Amino acid sequence: MEFGNRTLFCRIFTPARAAFAGSLLLSFIAVQGHLINRDGVFYLTRAQVTLEQGLAAVLKLGDWNFLAILIAACSALTGLNPETAAQLMNAFFMAGACALAVVWVQRRSPEAAWAACLVVLAMPAFNQYRHEILREFGFWFFSLLGLWLAARWGETQRRRDALLGQLALAVAVLFRLEAAVFYPALMLWQAFAAPAGQKARRALMIGALPLAGGLLVLLVFVSGVVTPPGRLVYYLDAANPLRTIGILGEAGRRMSDLVFPYTFSQEEAGYVLFFGLLSIIPVKFMMMTGLLLVPLVWQLGQRPARDWLTRWQPLPWALLAYLLTLVAFVTHQFFLAGRYVSMLHWLTVPFVAGGLTLMLRRWPRWRIPVIVLALAMMAANVVSSTPPRTHIVEAGRWLAEHAPDRRRVGADDNRIAYHAGLQGGGIAVMGRPELAQALAEGRLDMIAIRAPRGDQQAEVWLRENHLGELRRFDGRGGESIIVAAPERAMPSGAGR
Repeated sequence: MEFGNRTLFCRIFTPARAAFAGSLLLSFIAVQGHLINRDGVFYLTRAQVTLEQGLAAVLKLGDWNFLAILIAACSALTGLNPETAAQLMNAFFMAGACALAVVWVQRRSPEAAWAACLVVLAMPAFNQYRHEILREFGFWFFSLLGLWLAARWGETQRRRDALLGQLALAVAVLFRLEAAVFYPALMLWQAFAAPAGQKARRALMIGALPLAGGLLVLLVFVSGVVTPPGRLVYYLDAANPLRTIGILGEAGRRMSDLVFPYTFSQEEAGYVLFFGLLSIIPVKFMMMTGLLLVPLVWQLGQRPARDWLTRWQPLPWALLAYLLTLVAFVTHQFFLAGRYVSMLHWLTVPFVAGGLTLMLRRWPRWRIPVIVLALAMMAANVVSSTPPRTHIVEAGRWLAEHAPDRRRVGADDNRIAYHAGLQGGGIAVMGRPELAQALAEGRLDMIAIRAPRGDQQAEVWLRENHLGELRRFDGRGGESIIVAAPERAMPSGAGR
């Protein structure tokens, strides 16, 4: 009887379900006491525009608005405010991605399933963003879903899986355009892995939807019926190797004039810049993997690469495609945000889990310490040690109460405007040079600026623009929000 109960418990409490439930719990902990991130404020603002003015209004604003529209739809259907709707939606996307990664591992390497559960819940690369509202959550989930369905199609050859996998990747593209690189990755996978005589047919089968869709979009753009969105043009520029070579060449010449004193070293400036930029990718990858880099390296060193690459197809092709995307981005923009690298970590979950399983087999006494360490990593990812930035909220609320006309108020942080109330509208968010120009032209009566800890330039900027301080909101981390107005309009007794 006891054995039967244990078997029933094991069937119910599977690694994938544990990952799903654990992920929801971590997301709930992560959002407690956190201020909405700047990107999140952008999406919430546009979601509010969608709710108040309709879909046409937000589409006129341009950019990639799918997440904002989705937040608005979720808010309208559930009755939740946009902020709560976005957090709930992202929590389920994240939980779904965790469960998918574990299911994939359990399907091909059952002995590593529980290790995969620990890995997806402890990996700093993507767990540290749980408190933020980002497009990445939907991108991660639908990318993994599309790749998993494609992998299952590779085993079963059911056309339904191939079609659903391509549709899932299409949804991922709506979150982040980079997901489109997984289509050629899947086609290359079949071009090399399919049996002789079936390579072209299978490659076309797994790429039929993007090929047809791409041709249709091209015809629409060429005909002039629709103008290509700015973000698509930006990605095409980044993928243009000739443009990238030109940018690197010009930057290398400038760097050689400023940094390298000798003629011979100046000739190598372009190479130094290029390989220096490329080094950002592995450095960020290792930093964001944390202690889980150890089992990953262990896995790579224990078995021939051919063995684990073959077992986990099409992940290696997806890794290569996304790595090339990061190369294109970092050589185009000269920076790389950490969350852009996180997709690489999702794609390496099976390898990290496999390495962890091998290590625990060799050193079984490490099992309990490893679990404790994983739990500590989970907590570190979602519990912040920095003081909450309540001063931003206080500044926004003060502006909402005291600004006579919010259309004549400016701020250099969109979070200040957000906490002043979306329905009030009109608060202009711009940089300090634009704020100074608007003040000089008489378009603003009041401004709110951030003064980071130790920043003396804020006071200097206020004096240069003849602004007097109305209120100052100090944060526990040393940062302040200064609300100021032109000195000629200062009310008597105004000040801190």
